[in-house]
Amino acid sequence: MHEFDLQLSQWQQLSEADRRANFGQVLRYFVSPLVAVDWIEPVKVDYQQTVLKTYSVWLLGEQFLFIPGQPAVQLGWSAGATKLTPNEWFAQSNRPLKADEGIVLTNQEAVSDYVNELTSDNRTVNMPALLVAQAAQPIDWLAQGVYTLVNGQFSGNQLFYRQYQAELQNLLYRQRESQSAYFESRHLIVKPLMQHQAYQVFEKINLSELALKQTLHQQGFDFVSPDQYEWLKGAGTTSLWVAGNHLPTANQLMHQSFGLDFDGQRRYELTNDPLVYKGGPCVTGGRYQLEQVLPTSPFYESGLATQVIEDVQVPRQYRRTIPIVLE
Repeated sequence: MHEFDLQLSQWQQLSEADRRANFGQVLRYFVSPLVAVDWIEPVKVDYQQTVLKTYSVWLLGEQFLFIPGQPAVQLGWSAGATKLTPNEWFAQSNRPLKADEGIVLTNQEAVSDYVNELTSDNRTVNMPALLVAQAAQPIDWLAQGVYTLVNGQFSGNQLFYRQYQAELQNLLYRQRESQSAYFESRHLIVKPLMQHQAYQVFEKINLSELALKQTLHQQGFDFVSPDQYEWLKGAGTTSLWVAGNHLPTANQLMHQSFGLDFDGQRRYELTNDPLVYKGGPCVTGGRYQLEQVLPTSPFYESGLATQVIEDVQVPRQYRRTIPIVLE
Protein backbone atom coordinates (compact mmCIF):
# COMPACT_ATOMS: atom_id res chain seq x y z
CA MET A 1 0.00 0.00 0.00
CA HIS A 2 1.44 3.35 -1.07
CA GLU A 3 0.07 6.64 0.27
CA PHE A 4 -0.15 7.98 -3.29
CA ASP A 5 -2.62 5.20 -4.18
CA LEU A 6 -4.92 6.48 -1.43
CA GLN A 7 -5.13 9.97 -2.98
CA LEU A 8 -8.36 10.59 -4.85
CA SER A 9 -6.90 11.25 -8.31
CA GLN A 10 -4.79 8.08 -8.25
CA TRP A 11 -7.45 5.98 -6.53
CA GLN A 12 -9.82 6.66 -9.42
CA GLN A 13 -7.24 5.31 -11.86
CA LEU A 14 -6.64 2.02 -10.04
CA SER A 15 -8.16 -1.23 -11.22
CA GLU A 16 -10.91 -2.75 -9.12
CA ALA A 17 -8.49 -5.43 -7.92
CA ASP A 18 -5.94 -2.83 -6.81
CA ARG A 19 -8.59 -0.73 -5.06
CA ARG A 20 -9.78 -3.83 -3.21
CA ALA A 21 -6.23 -4.78 -2.24
CA ASN A 22 -5.51 -1.28 -0.91
CA PHE A 23 -8.75 -1.20 1.01
CA GLY A 24 -7.91 -4.55 2.56
CA GLN A 25 -4.61 -3.09 3.73
CA VAL A 26 -6.42 -0.09 5.22
CA LEU A 27 -8.65 -2.40 7.25
CA ARG A 28 -5.71 -4.55 8.30
CA TYR A 29 -3.46 -1.77 9.55
CA PHE A 30 -5.85 0.97 10.70
CA VAL A 31 -8.82 -0.85 12.25
CA SER A 32 -8.35 -2.29 15.73
CA PRO A 33 -8.39 -6.12 15.81
CA LEU A 34 -10.95 -5.79 18.60
CA VAL A 35 -13.43 -4.10 16.24
CA ALA A 36 -15.88 -6.38 14.41
CA VAL A 37 -15.69 -6.02 10.61
CA ASP A 38 -18.74 -6.97 8.50
CA TRP A 39 -20.23 -6.62 5.03
CA ILE A 40 -17.39 -5.25 2.91
CA GLU A 41 -18.93 -4.06 -0.35
CA PRO A 42 -17.88 -1.95 -3.35
CA VAL A 43 -20.08 1.14 -3.71
CA LYS A 44 -20.42 4.12 -6.03
CA VAL A 45 -20.95 7.55 -4.47
CA ASP A 46 -21.28 11.10 -5.77
CA TYR A 47 -18.24 13.36 -5.81
CA GLN A 48 -18.52 16.76 -7.51
CA GLN A 49 -21.05 15.47 -10.06
CA THR A 50 -18.85 12.47 -10.88
CA VAL A 51 -18.88 8.90 -9.60
CA LEU A 52 -16.36 7.77 -7.00
CA LYS A 53 -15.84 4.02 -6.76
CA THR A 54 -15.02 3.12 -3.18
CA TYR A 55 -15.90 0.68 -0.40
CA SER A 56 -18.41 0.38 2.40
CA VAL A 57 -17.71 -1.63 5.54
CA TRP A 58 -19.51 -2.13 8.82
CA LEU A 59 -17.35 -1.56 11.91
CA LEU A 60 -18.70 -2.34 15.36
CA GLY A 61 -22.27 -1.97 14.17
CA GLU A 62 -21.96 1.15 12.00
CA GLN A 63 -21.57 1.61 8.25
CA PHE A 64 -18.32 3.32 7.21
CA LEU A 65 -17.20 4.61 3.82
CA PHE A 66 -13.64 4.95 2.59
CA ILE A 67 -12.95 8.45 1.27
CA PRO A 68 -9.58 8.88 -0.50
CA GLY A 69 -7.31 11.77 0.46
CA GLN A 70 -6.96 15.03 -1.42
CA PRO A 71 -4.11 17.58 -1.30
CA ALA A 72 -4.65 21.35 -1.23
CA VAL A 73 -8.39 21.35 -0.46
CA GLN A 74 -9.90 24.84 -0.28
CA LEU A 75 -12.06 25.30 2.80
CA GLY A 76 -13.88 28.19 4.47
CA TRP A 77 -15.62 31.29 3.17
CA SER A 78 -14.80 35.01 3.14
CA ALA A 79 -16.92 36.44 0.31
CA GLY A 80 -19.83 37.42 2.54
CA ALA A 81 -23.06 37.94 0.60
CA THR A 82 -21.42 39.18 -2.61
CA LYS A 83 -22.38 36.00 -4.49
CA LEU A 84 -26.04 36.32 -3.53
CA THR A 85 -28.48 38.42 -5.52
CA PRO A 86 -29.97 41.52 -3.83
CA ASN A 87 -33.40 39.94 -3.56
CA GLU A 88 -31.83 37.04 -1.63
CA TRP A 89 -30.23 39.25 1.02
CA PHE A 90 -33.48 40.10 2.77
CA ALA A 91 -35.81 37.31 1.58
CA GLN A 92 -38.13 36.53 4.49
CA SER A 93 -38.57 33.05 5.89
CA ASN A 94 -41.92 31.59 6.90
CA ARG A 95 -41.12 32.50 10.51
CA PRO A 96 -42.23 36.11 11.06
CA LEU A 97 -40.73 37.78 14.11
CA LYS A 98 -41.44 40.99 15.95
CA ALA A 99 -39.12 43.94 15.34
CA ASP A 100 -37.42 43.43 18.73
CA GLU A 101 -36.83 39.70 18.15
CA GLY A 102 -33.95 38.05 16.30
CA ILE A 103 -31.74 40.17 14.06
CA VAL A 104 -32.62 42.77 11.46
CA LEU A 105 -30.43 43.09 8.36
CA THR A 106 -30.66 46.49 6.70
CA ASN A 107 -28.01 46.51 3.95
CA GLN A 108 -25.58 44.33 2.02
CA GLU A 109 -22.72 45.10 4.40
CA ALA A 110 -24.75 43.80 7.33
CA VAL A 111 -25.65 40.63 5.40
CA SER A 112 -22.01 40.07 4.42
CA ASP A 113 -20.87 40.57 8.01
CA TYR A 114 -23.48 38.06 9.15
CA VAL A 115 -22.33 35.42 6.64
CA ASN A 116 -18.64 35.92 7.35
CA GLU A 117 -19.15 35.85 11.11
CA LEU A 118 -20.94 32.51 10.91
CA THR A 119 -18.59 30.76 8.48
CA SER A 120 -15.04 29.50 8.93
CA ASP A 121 -12.01 31.32 7.58
CA ASN A 122 -10.51 30.56 4.17
CA ARG A 123 -7.66 28.05 4.31
CA THR A 124 -5.93 25.33 2.27
CA VAL A 125 -5.64 21.86 3.82
CA ASN A 126 -4.06 18.57 2.78
CA MET A 127 -6.79 16.05 3.54
CA PRO A 128 -5.83 12.48 4.52
CA ALA A 129 -7.79 9.44 3.42
CA LEU A 130 -10.56 8.62 5.89
CA LEU A 131 -12.74 5.80 7.06
CA VAL A 132 -15.83 7.70 8.16
CA ALA A 133 -19.23 6.72 9.53
CA GLN A 134 -22.00 7.13 6.97
CA ALA A 135 -24.19 8.92 9.52
CA ALA A 136 -23.72 10.81 12.78
CA GLN A 137 -25.33 9.40 15.93
CA PRO A 138 -26.96 11.16 18.91
CA ILE A 139 -24.48 11.78 21.71
CA ASP A 140 -26.35 9.35 24.00
CA TRP A 141 -26.09 6.42 21.54
CA LEU A 142 -22.99 4.21 21.25
CA ALA A 143 -22.93 1.57 18.49
CA GLN A 144 -21.91 -1.80 19.89
CA GLY A 145 -22.58 -4.27 17.07
CA VAL A 146 -25.01 -6.02 14.77
CA TYR A 147 -27.41 -8.85 15.63
CA THR A 148 -28.18 -11.06 12.62
CA LEU A 149 -31.69 -12.44 12.64
CA VAL A 150 -31.12 -15.53 10.46
CA ASN A 151 -28.49 -17.19 12.65
CA GLY A 152 -28.98 -15.34 15.92
CA GLN A 153 -25.34 -14.21 15.98
CA PHE A 154 -24.04 -10.96 17.42
CA SER A 155 -21.02 -9.33 15.73
CA GLY A 156 -19.44 -6.62 17.83
CA ASN A 157 -18.58 -5.97 21.46
CA GLN A 158 -18.99 -9.44 22.98
CA LEU A 159 -18.65 -8.23 26.58
CA PHE A 160 -21.53 -5.85 25.95
CA TYR A 161 -23.56 -8.63 24.30
CA ARG A 162 -23.09 -11.04 27.21
CA GLN A 163 -24.26 -8.35 29.60
CA TYR A 164 -27.38 -7.42 27.63
CA GLN A 165 -28.17 -10.55 25.61
CA ALA A 166 -31.37 -11.32 27.48
CA GLU A 167 -32.58 -7.72 27.28
CA LEU A 168 -31.82 -7.58 23.54
CA GLN A 169 -33.56 -10.83 22.72
CA ASN A 170 -36.59 -9.87 24.81
CA LEU A 171 -36.77 -6.49 23.05
CA LEU A 172 -36.55 -8.10 19.61
CA TYR A 173 -39.27 -10.59 20.51
CA ARG A 174 -41.63 -7.87 21.74
CA GLN A 175 -40.99 -5.68 18.67
CA ARG A 176 -40.87 -8.39 15.97
CA GLU A 177 -43.87 -6.92 14.14
CA SER A 178 -42.88 -3.30 14.61
CA GLN A 179 -42.44 -1.01 11.60
CA SER A 180 -40.69 1.71 13.63
CA ALA A 181 -37.38 3.22 12.51
CA TYR A 182 -35.98 2.10 15.88
CA PHE A 183 -37.15 0.83 19.24
CA GLU A 184 -35.68 0.84 22.70
CA SER A 185 -35.49 -0.73 26.13
CA ARG A 186 -33.88 0.43 29.37
CA HIS A 187 -30.30 0.13 28.10
CA LEU A 188 -30.61 -0.41 24.34
CA ILE A 189 -31.55 1.26 21.07
CA VAL A 190 -32.16 -1.14 18.17
CA LYS A 191 -32.54 -0.18 14.49
CA PRO A 192 -33.67 -2.70 11.85
CA LEU A 193 -31.32 -3.20 8.89
CA MET A 194 -33.79 -4.69 6.43
CA GLN A 195 -31.30 -5.27 3.61
CA HIS A 196 -29.19 -7.49 5.88
CA GLN A 197 -32.01 -9.09 7.92
CA ALA A 198 -30.22 -7.77 10.97
CA TYR A 199 -30.42 -5.17 13.72
CA GLN A 200 -28.03 -2.37 14.56
CA VAL A 201 -27.56 -2.33 18.34
CA PHE A 202 -26.70 0.79 20.34
CA GLU A 203 -26.08 1.19 24.02
CA LYS A 204 -27.75 4.09 25.79
CA ILE A 205 -25.01 6.17 27.37
CA ASN A 206 -24.71 9.33 29.45
CA LEU A 207 -21.16 10.57 28.93
CA SER A 208 -19.56 13.97 28.73
CA GLU A 209 -18.04 14.91 25.40
CA LEU A 210 -14.57 14.23 26.81
CA ALA A 211 -15.55 10.81 28.19
CA LEU A 212 -17.18 9.87 24.89
CA LYS A 213 -14.05 10.91 23.01
CA GLN A 214 -11.93 8.76 25.32
CA THR A 215 -14.26 5.80 24.79
CA LEU A 216 -13.95 6.17 21.02
CA HIS A 217 -10.16 6.42 21.28
CA GLN A 218 -10.11 3.08 23.10
CA GLN A 219 -11.87 1.59 20.07
CA GLY A 220 -9.49 3.27 17.61
CA PHE A 221 -11.89 6.05 16.51
CA ASP A 222 -12.10 9.83 16.82
CA PHE A 223 -14.56 12.61 16.08
CA VAL A 224 -14.17 14.32 12.72
CA SER A 225 -12.06 17.48 12.73
CA PRO A 226 -13.61 20.78 11.56
CA ASP A 227 -11.54 20.48 8.36
CA GLN A 228 -12.69 16.91 7.76
CA TYR A 229 -16.32 17.87 8.32
CA GLU A 230 -16.15 20.65 5.70
CA TRP A 231 -14.40 18.38 3.19
CA LEU A 232 -16.79 15.47 3.71
CA LYS A 233 -19.91 17.62 3.53
CA GLY A 234 -18.76 19.89 0.72
CA ALA A 235 -16.50 17.56 -1.30
CA GLY A 236 -14.18 20.47 -1.97
CA THR A 237 -16.82 22.94 -3.16
CA THR A 238 -15.67 26.55 -3.40
CA SER A 239 -19.25 27.87 -3.28
CA LEU A 240 -21.16 28.77 -0.13
CA TRP A 241 -23.39 25.72 -0.53
CA VAL A 242 -22.73 22.45 -2.34
CA ALA A 243 -25.40 23.43 -4.88
CA GLY A 244 -23.85 26.87 -5.57
CA ASN A 245 -23.91 30.43 -4.29
CA HIS A 246 -27.67 31.03 -4.27
CA LEU A 247 -30.15 30.09 -1.57
CA PRO A 248 -30.59 26.34 -2.05
CA THR A 249 -33.98 24.76 -2.70
CA ALA A 250 -35.37 21.90 -0.64
CA ASN A 251 -34.39 19.44 -3.38
CA GLN A 252 -30.85 20.79 -3.51
CA LEU A 253 -30.53 20.33 0.24
CA MET A 254 -31.17 16.61 -0.25
CA HIS A 255 -27.81 16.19 -2.02
CA GLN A 256 -25.25 14.24 0.00
CA SER A 257 -21.58 14.29 -0.99
CA PHE A 258 -19.66 10.99 -0.80
CA GLY A 259 -22.87 9.14 0.09
CA LEU A 260 -22.71 10.51 3.65
CA ASP A 261 -25.72 11.62 5.66
CA PHE A 262 -25.42 15.17 7.00
CA ASP A 263 -28.85 15.70 8.53
CA GLY A 264 -27.31 18.32 10.77
CA GLN A 265 -30.04 20.93 11.13
CA ARG A 266 -31.55 19.19 14.12
CA ARG A 267 -28.34 18.60 16.09
CA TYR A 268 -24.89 20.13 16.32
CA GLU A 269 -22.09 17.78 15.29
CA LEU A 270 -19.12 17.42 17.61
CA THR A 271 -15.60 17.79 16.25
CA ASN A 272 -12.22 16.97 17.77
CA ASP A 273 -11.93 20.69 18.59
CA PRO A 274 -13.97 21.15 21.79
CA LEU A 275 -14.68 24.77 20.84
CA VAL A 276 -16.17 24.00 17.42
CA TYR A 277 -19.55 22.46 16.67
CA LYS A 278 -20.59 22.11 13.04
CA GLY A 279 -24.07 22.24 11.51
CA GLY A 280 -27.03 22.56 13.82
CA PRO A 281 -30.15 24.73 13.79
CA CYS A 282 -30.21 28.48 13.22
CA VAL A 283 -29.03 30.41 16.28
CA THR A 284 -30.16 33.94 15.33
CA GLY A 285 -33.95 33.86 15.19
CA GLY A 286 -34.69 32.86 11.62
CA ARG A 287 -36.41 35.95 10.20
CA TYR A 288 -34.64 35.51 6.85
CA GLN A 289 -34.30 32.57 4.50
CA LEU A 290 -30.54 33.07 4.66
CA GLU A 291 -30.56 32.42 8.41
CA GLN A 292 -32.49 29.20 7.92
CA VAL A 293 -30.28 27.70 5.21
CA LEU A 294 -26.83 29.03 6.12
CA PRO A 295 -26.38 26.17 8.65
CA THR A 296 -26.49 23.74 5.71
CA SER A 297 -23.30 25.27 4.30
CA PRO A 298 -20.22 23.09 4.86
CA PHE A 299 -18.46 26.17 6.25
CA TYR A 300 -21.10 27.22 8.80
CA GLU A 301 -19.91 27.63 12.39
CA SER A 302 -22.44 28.97 14.87
CA GLY A 303 -19.88 29.72 17.60
CA LEU A 304 -22.32 28.04 19.96
CA ALA A 305 -19.85 25.65 21.57
CA THR A 306 -17.89 28.41 23.28
CA GLN A 307 -21.11 29.66 24.90
CA VAL A 308 -22.80 26.46 25.99
CA ILE A 309 -19.99 23.94 26.45
CA GLU A 310 -21.09 21.25 28.94
CA ASP A 311 -24.73 22.33 28.53
CA VAL A 312 -26.49 18.97 28.32
CA GLN A 313 -29.59 20.58 26.83
CA VAL A 314 -27.88 21.28 23.51
CA PRO A 315 -28.85 18.61 20.92
CA ARG A 316 -25.58 17.05 19.76
CA GLN A 317 -24.38 14.20 17.59
CA TYR A 318 -21.03 12.72 16.65
CA ARG A 319 -19.49 10.85 13.74
CA ARG A 320 -16.77 8.23 14.19
CA THR A 321 -13.80 8.38 11.88
CA ILE A 322 -10.36 6.85 11.37
CA PRO A 323 -7.76 9.00 9.55
CA ILE A 324 -5.50 6.94 7.26
CA VAL A 325 -2.06 8.49 7.69
CA LEU A 326 1.03 6.54 6.61
CA GLU A 327 4.12 7.47 8.59
